[in-house]
Amino acid sequence: MNFREYLKIETDRLVLRQINVQDIEVIYKLRSNSIVCKFISRPLYQDRAEAKAQIEKLLQQISENASITWIIMYNNKSVGTICLWNFSNDRKTAEVGYDLLPKYHNKGIMTEALQPVLKFGFNVLQLNTIEAYTHSDNINSRRLLERQGFIFWPEKKDEGFPLNVIYSIKKPL
Repeated sequence: MNFREYLKIETDRLVLRQINVQDIEVIYKLRSNSIVCKFISRPLYQDRAEAKAQIEKLLQQISENASITWIIMYNNKSVGTICLWNFSNDRKTAEVGYDLLPKYHNKGIMTEALQPVLKFGFNVLQLNTIEAYTHSDNINSRRLLERQGFIFWPEKKDEGFPLNVIYSIKKPL
C-alpha cells in the first residue's frame, strides 16, 4: 500500500487532501489553541517551528506508510486534520485522530470528514477495526464516535493516559 496514491477525498462540502509543508499555519493554529487542545495531553505549540517539525514528521510517516494525515478543507480554507495512524503489526487495526478549529465546530464538518475516512480504512486499507482514543470529558468527540457506530470499551485502558476512553468500530459485513 502506498499512502501517497490515496491522499485526496472529496465529499459534498469538503476536500480532504494530503498535508504538506505549506500547512504550517493551520497546524500551528490547531496545536496552539487551548480550546482544540483542551482534552489532549501535550503542551501548546509556542511557535511555527513546532508546526513545521510536526508536518515533516507526518510527511515522513506517509512516505513510510506508517500513517496518513489529511488536511480538512472547507470553503477552500484549511480548518482541521484527520488521520489514520498507530497501525497494528498485522495492519488490520488503526487509530483515527482528528482536530478542528473552534470556528468550525458544530457544523457537521467532522462527521462529514470521518465517514469517508472510515470507508477508506475499511475498503482501501482493508482494516478490520478502527479505534479512537478520546478524553472521557470530551463529550462532543464521544458523541461523534457514537453517531458513527463506534462502540465504547470501558474495560480497555490507554496506558499513560488514564482519562482517555477507547472506542472502536468493526468493518461492516
